[in-house]
Amino acid sequence: KYDGTNAPSMVANINPGSGSGYPNYLTVFNYELYFIAYDVTYGNELWNYDGTNAPSMVGGMNTQSGCGNPYLTVFNNELYFIAEVGSGCELWNYDGTNAPSMVADINPGGSSSPGYLTVFNNELYFRANGGTYGYELWKYNVTTNAPSMVANIYPGTSGSSPHDLTVFNNELYFRANYPPNGYELWKYDGTNFPSMVADINPGSSSSSPNSLTVFNNELYFSANDGTNG
Repeated sequence: KYDGTNAPSMVANINPGSGSGYPNYLTVFNYELYFIAYDVTYGNELWNYDGTNAPSMVGGMNTQSGCGNPYLTVFNNELYFIAEVGSGCELWNYDGTNAPSMVADINPGGSSSPGYLTVFNNELYFRANGGTYGYELWKYNVTTNAPSMVANIYPGTSGSSPHDLTVFNNELYFRANYPPNGYELWKYDGTNFPSMVADINPGSSSSSPNSLTVFNNELYFSANDGTNG
């Protein structure tokens, strides 16, 4: 940690010895700092830190997670993340008190591997593989209590593989793959079918927008237009 004045200092040696704890996805929830860290005994798990006491592993998990990107996100006063507990990589949540629980087994018998958890229009949006259509845009509404696919952007089993979900100007922007345009910038208004914003790299070549970031009321990102790299 760093207070802005004194030299940075290590909060805790989570994985003692020469090994690393690899804490990442630091997210504030319920006035505490949550993150994923590695312990030689338990593997990658959910941890928290209250700012005073030593960081501690959140109980009830023991995931040994191999999901890669936990994507910790606060939604509806709960912490949502990706974990692996026998059912593959699926969407989980934690209310800060009870043991974490799986929201849904989106891809029974496999992994839906949700990603890019983003709150939009009071719903939780993410990329997931339901096992039939490949990776597409999904959402979760606590009222309906079941995740659902928003749209099959790339019909068939390949999936459009949405990335970098970002809220801008009351719409959800993301990168998606749709032949014959390849990976381009798309958006979703919450009601109509998602649409491509522009074919930045015309033809079948992809502009591959990424690192979408809102700045000064505009959406910035990197992309390749086929001429400038």
